[in-house]
Amino acid sequence: MIIRVEKYSLKYTLYPSFTLTLFDNPKNNLYVKVCGYSRGLKIEQKTDNLVLENVIDEEYIYDITGLWYDPNTYVRDVDKKLRDLIERIIERTSFIRISVSRQDYIFIFISTYLSRNTDYYTNVIRWVKKICQLSNSNIRNITPELVKSIGRSYQLQQLAEVLDQALSIKLEDDFWNLRRTLLKIKYAGPKVVDAFLIFTKSTTSIAPSDIHYERFIKTFGIFENFEKPIKNYCIRYTCESCPRSSRCLTGLSYRHLGKLSSWLQTVSYVIDREFCNRRLCHKCPLKDICIRAAPLSSPL
Repeated sequence: MIIRVEKYSLKYTLYPSFTLTLFDNPKNNLYVKVCGYSRGLKIEQKTDNLVLENVIDEEYIYDITGLWYDPNTYVRDVDKKLRDLIERIIERTSFIRISVSRQDYIFIFISTYLSRNTDYYTNVIRWVKKICQLSNSNIRNITPELVKSIGRSYQLQQLAEVLDQALSIKLEDDFWNLRRTLLKIKYAGPKVVDAFLIFTKSTTSIAPSDIHYERFIKTFGIFENFEKPIKNYCIRYTCESCPRSSRCLTGLSYRHLGKLSSWLQTVSYVIDREFCNRRLCHKCPLKDICIRAAPLSSPL
């Protein structure tokens, strides 16, 4: 199967996604699914073509490659005061999409839960692949003892502690109810839960407020002042009704960026890790609109 693509990067679509834990990357631009649904699937980008092998579900291909989501579709969701800036960001970074997998939602939760306060690429990917290997990708084989056997980190120990709750998660159409349910799991904060919602295709209106997104918002002057979400408020309210939503970064994103929130947060991860952190400003696709290079007053 071959899919023609334009202004698209498989590498930078998978790079910020929690679906990456389900793949091996044996060579540049080739990804092989080694865990969960559609194991054995091969995806390789050759210039403007995606070449796929072992396809069992063509609809799933669009989800896992991120081609289901086009940021240009949701520009009208954005507050008018921000629209010009966001359109410029889209123009330069629309090659980044959102790779999702509802079929692998248990593994996605495990990945997001383990990602707290540790390096995603050094630890989380390794841990999840070990869980997949030892369980043969069968969630029925995942036990607290199996999880604990992988390592001594507190993330693994806490996952073992809440494993029964994690394995009993059921996706539902009302993402606010799903969000509240997940937030009641011990140690699962808004950042973990909101990432889960993105990469299981539950919503694109939520932006996990991590350090990369916070830096990005400041760097590009999108919101002038903001605070982190607070779990107790997130359990009690939706972003529509929360008394903190006018100053909480997740609430501000929901109100002013709409269905572009998740995509912009995904872009922020790529830009911050690949360019800002490595001081590769001269290579950054957003260098000409970066507030550090040219002061830009915040629209809001």
